[in-house]
Amino acid sequence: MPVLDSTLDAVTLYQQGARITRLVVLEVPDGNAPPDLEVAQLPLSLLDATARVRVRAVEGAGSVVASNVRVGLWVPPRDTSVLGPAQQEIHNARREMERVSDTIQQLEWEVGLLGGLPVPARPEAKEGEPPPPSPMNARLALDAFGEDGIAARRSQLAGHRVALLALEEKLDALEEAQSRGSTARAVTAGELRKSIHVRLRQTGGAVTRVTLEVQYLVPGARWAPSYQCRMSRDCRSAQLVMRALICQASGEDWRGVKVHLSTATPMAWTEIPQLNALRIGRAQPPPPSKAGFRPPPVGSQTLWADYDRDRSVLFGALPPATTYTLPQLGHLQNFGGLPAASGPSGGAVAPKKMARMRQQMRRESTPVTGMERDEAKLDDMDMEADFDGAAMEEAAPPPPPAPPPMRAMAAPSPKGAMMEKRAVAKPAPGRGGGGPSGATLEAVVFTRLRLGGPQDAVRGKLTAEDARAFYLECLVRLAVTVDFDVMEVVARAEQHARAVANIPLPGGSVDVSQASGSFDFVYETEHPVDVASDGAFHSVAVGSRDGTAEVVYVVVPREDSNVYRQAWVKNVLAAPMLAGPAEVYVAGEYVLSTTLPTVAPRGDFKLGLGVEQSIRCARNTKYREARSGTKIVATHELIHELVIDLHNNLEREVVCEVRERIPVPAPNAEVVVEEGDVQPAWEVYDQQERGTPLEGGRQWRVNLPPNSTKQLKAQYVVKLYAQNELSGGNRREA
Repeated sequence: MPVLDSTLDAVTLYQQGARITRLVVLEVPDGNAPPDLEVAQLPLSLLDATARVRVRAVEGAGSVVASNVRVGLWVPPRDTSVLGPAQQEIHNARREMERVSDTIQQLEWEVGLLGGLPVPARPEAKEGEPPPPSPMNARLALDAFGEDGIAARRSQLAGHRVALLALEEKLDALEEAQSRGSTARAVTAGELRKSIHVRLRQTGGAVTRVTLEVQYLVPGARWAPSYQCRMSRDCRSAQLVMRALICQASGEDWRGVKVHLSTATPMAWTEIPQLNALRIGRAQPPPPSKAGFRPPPVGSQTLWADYDRDRSVLFGALPPATTYTLPQLGHLQNFGGLPAASGPSGGAVAPKKMARMRQQMRRESTPVTGMERDEAKLDDMDMEADFDGAAMEEAAPPPPPAPPPMRAMAAPSPKGAMMEKRAVAKPAPGRGGGGPSGATLEAVVFTRLRLGGPQDAVRGKLTAEDARAFYLECLVRLAVTVDFDVMEVVARAEQHARAVANIPLPGGSVDVSQASGSFDFVYETEHPVDVASDGAFHSVAVGSRDGTAEVVYVVVPREDSNVYRQAWVKNVLAAPMLAGPAEVYVAGEYVLSTTLPTVAPRGDFKLGLGVEQSIRCARNTKYREARSGTKIVATHELIHELVIDLHNNLEREVVCEVRERIPVPAPNAEVVVEEGDVQPAWEVYDQQERGTPLEGGRQWRVNLPPNSTKQLKAQYVVKLYAQNELSGGNRREA
C-alpha cells in the first residue's frame, strides 16, 4: 500500500473547531491506480467520523472513485539499518554455544579419565618360585596411551575454548544489536499520528495522475474579530482593516494557507420544516408523521439458512482430526529429540504444522467477530515463529471472549520474531468502543457503520466500527513496538485540543457566537497566513477596504467644554461587521482603542476620535427672578439664559453638534418649564442611538466656516407659585 504525503489547501474555521482540506497528488506511471493508499502525518485530534475523501481531478481516459475511508494510526518509518537480527539467529548462536560447552565438558571428563588410568603392579611370585618378569612394555604402552590421549584432547580443548569465546562475543553482539533494534522499533507518544486509508476503484481507460481531496474536522480552534480603522487627517476617508484573533491547538501548524472564517457551527442537527396545507372546511385529522426508521422484514434471518446448511455439510464431510498430544518442549535440549506425530493422513506431522492445523480447526468451529479475526491473524504470525522452549498445551481453549481495550502491542520484527500482546483492565476515560470521537458528534455518521458478514456475531446488520481494531492492525503492519495505551494518547490529544474553548478571549474581544446572532457568514483572508498550533491567540490580517466617512464634532458644554470628534464610517464590506475591538489611527498616529458593535452590510457606525483641540467652546449663563403679578395667587418666574460661543480654528468648514438639557418637571409637580427665545432654533434630542433615552435633551446642529466664531443663545423659564421654591435652590444653571 503506497503511503502519500498531503499539502494543506484550505482551512475553514468555525465558532469551535475547523475543517481542514488537504490535497494528495498520486502519480500513476503504469496507468493503473493502486487499489488502496494511505495519507499519513495527520494530527491525533482528527475526528475519525468526519474524514472524507473525494477525487478532485483525473488526468487520462479513465475515471477513479474513492470509497471505504478509514482512519488508522501511523508512525514515522523505522531505520531498517539499525534493526536487530532475527530471533532464530540468536537461538542458533545459543545452541552452538551449548554444543561447544558440552564438547568441552566431555573432553575435560575424558582428560580426567585418562589421567587417572591405574598402572598395573608387578605380579607377585609364588612361594618357592622366582619372581615373574615385569610387564614393562605394557606399562609403557598404557602410559603412552594416556599421555597421547591427554595431549590430543588438550589440543582440542584449546581450540574449542577459543571457539566458545568467539561464540560468546558473537552472542553478545547479536543481543546488543537486538536491543538496539528493539529500541529503534519502539514508538513514543509524541511520534504517534493518524492516517486516512482510502480505496480507489478505477474504470475506463488508463490514468496518469489523480488528485484527491481529503477533509476532516479538528476540535481545537476558535477565532474572534478585531479591526483597525485608519482615518485621513481631515477624517473624510477611512481604511477599514479586518483582522482575526485565531487560537488553535489541533496538533498541526497552518502554514501558508488561506483561512475561511465562518460564524456557523460545524456539526449541528437541523430538520427541514414541513408546511401543512391549510384548508377551509370541516376539520381533518392531522396527517401521520413520516417515520425515519423502517423495521427489517419478518423472517430476515432465514436468508442465512442455506448458507448455514451448506457450511455444515461441507465441514461434516471432512475427516476427523486425530487427537495428538504434544510433548513438553521445555525439557528438550534440541528439536532433534522431538518425536513425530501422526496426522490425518497417517504420516508424520511437524509440531509447527500440527499447531497451525489445530488453530485452523478451532477458528472453523467457532464463529468469531472482527476483532477476534485480527487476534487470529496475530496468532497465525505467532505460529510462523520458531519455537524457543515455550510449552504448548494440548487442550483446545474455549472460544475467545470479547477483547479488552488495547493497552500496547508489539509487531513482529522481520524474519519472524515472536509477537507480544498486552491488555489493560479498563478503557481510556470517556471513550467507548466506537472510537475516540464517537461521543463528540452531534449527528449520526453513517460512514462509520459496517454491514456484518456471515462469520460475524451480528450478521446482516449495520454496526458501529470499532476504531481499536483498525488501530491494532495499523501498528502491526508498521512493525513497531508500543509500550503505552494508544487509545489514551488519542483521547488526551483530543482533550488538549478542546481545551482551547476554555482560554479567555483577549481584552475587548467578543465571542463569535454572540456577535453573529442568527446569521452565518464566511470571511476569507486575502493572502495566505500562518497560524501555529500552540494554544495562543495570533492576530492575522483578513482584508482591508477603503471608504468614506463623515465627521461630526460634538460638544456638551454643560458637562465638558472639550469638542469631540465623531466619524460616521460606512461599512464597505459586503459582509456584516462583527462586534470586536478596534484600534483607531488618524494620519498614521494612534489615537485610541474602542469596541465596535455589529454592523449590517453597507451599514454605518459611529467611531469616536477623541478631542479636537482646534475648536473651542465657552458656555456662559445668566439668571434672574421675576414676579408675574401682585395678586394673592402669583407665580415666580425663574429666567435662565444660556450663551454658547464656538470658535473654529480649522482651515475647513465643520459640522458641530451642541447638546444641552433643560429641566423636566416631575409628574403632578406644581412647576412649569417654558422655552423662551432660542437662536438659532434647536431640536429635541432623545439619545435613542445610545440605548439610554434622555428627557429634556436639546441639540443645535450648526455649520462653522473655517476660522470663524458663532454664538448660540437659549432661554427657558421655570414657573412656580410664589410661596414655593425649588429643592436645592431656584437657580438651575451655575
